[in-house]
Amino acid sequence: MKKGKLYTVCFTVALSCFCATVLTFANTHWEKRIAANEDFDRIRSVVVALGLGDETLNRSQIVDTYNRAVTIAKVGQMEVYEGRRNGKLIGYALEVIGRGKYGLIKGILAIAPAGKKILALRIYQQNETPGLGGLIASPQWLSQFSNRPLMTKGMTGLVVSSTEKGPNVVQGITGASKTTYSVIKIINKTIAQFLAGGIALDELDLGIEPDAVTRATPGYPRHLASPPHLREEIQRPPFMVPPGLTNLALGKPVTSSMEDEPIIGELEQITDGSKKSDEFDYVELEPGPQWVQIDLGTVHTIYAVVIWHYYKNPVIYNDVIVQLADDAGFTENVRTLFNNDHDNSAGLGEGSDKAYYARWWGEIVDARGADNNGTLGRYVRVYTNGGAAEEETRFVEIAVYDK
Repeated sequence: MKKGKLYTVCFTVALSCFCATVLTFANTHWEKRIAANEDFDRIRSVVVALGLGDETLNRSQIVDTYNRAVTIAKVGQMEVYEGRRNGKLIGYALEVIGRGKYGLIKGILAIAPAGKKILALRIYQQNETPGLGGLIASPQWLSQFSNRPLMTKGMTGLVVSSTEKGPNVVQGITGASKTTYSVIKIINKTIAQFLAGGIALDELDLGIEPDAVTRATPGYPRHLASPPHLREEIQRPPFMVPPGLTNLALGKPVTSSMEDEPIIGELEQITDGSKKSDEFDYVELEPGPQWVQIDLGTVHTIYAVVIWHYYKNPVIYNDVIVQLADDAGFTENVRTLFNNDHDNSAGLGEGSDKAYYARWWGEIVDARGADNNGTLGRYVRVYTNGGAAEEETRFVEIAVYDK
């Protein structure tokens, strides 16, 4: 006897309700256990990363060690695990949490008590591809983080590269670049926040459109001798600042040291928001030492000045000096943020900053200060004295960041 349509509908509804009930019951029944397991994974990672125990300890030993040797302290907006052995502080452990390619990545970053180097990194939760991105949790990959410095030559955090070398460079995972870059980004944000006393920080968004730039060719012309103060070509870690910063220079008036108009382009292009480096996308000044100046309209707390010189070719620019002042004539409260004039050829003092290649992401000049509270200023002046191989001074864009 054939079943009617009503029977089919009722059976389908009943089956759906039964399945939903079973799943709801299972989720409710196992929710606490799942949470407990995750909590234990976190506790175990804290203990192991701090060197208070290893993976051979059983569950009760891990919990006992954690309760006996680890306390939680509040540092700014961060919770910090403090590990002690015989009452002596042996390190700090910080939670690292962020998005990977396929879901949340959670881990523990242990830092030496002096706050200058990494003790260990442990990843206890991730959903990346097994055998590829999933290798971020493997002891072999994690081992390279031990003893890495938190800061290298004034730069906070680490960079990932398979070709470059340096104390702050870690190797990526072949075929899992997005996952490894995500891990480094999470770690760098945590390190920056810890070093800033626990205040909330985000990576500075330079506002670069993916199709709006032409990448510079790395390297230096072989027929030229490298400048003695050239900075090594190592990726710069993300520049961490308080959240919500914007480019105050956008659309602001620009003046220069020249009596006449620029040889190529218009001065207003320097603050028009476009960071392209093709023909006629730059402003070329007259030969010799020159400067351009931006009036922000009022005094602001400045965290960073970002300069895009012409970067379609690999150019190293000379005598790059960035100053702030309270007046347009640069006589009141003048402060120098950056100076790579190593021989005082510009007459503004000998600088200790390194020369750099003009690169498509811009050169970030740090104005955060030791306390990360920024630097007050209204007028921003950027000097340049041409480039190597008799290149002229060419500006693409200057951005000034504040809330």
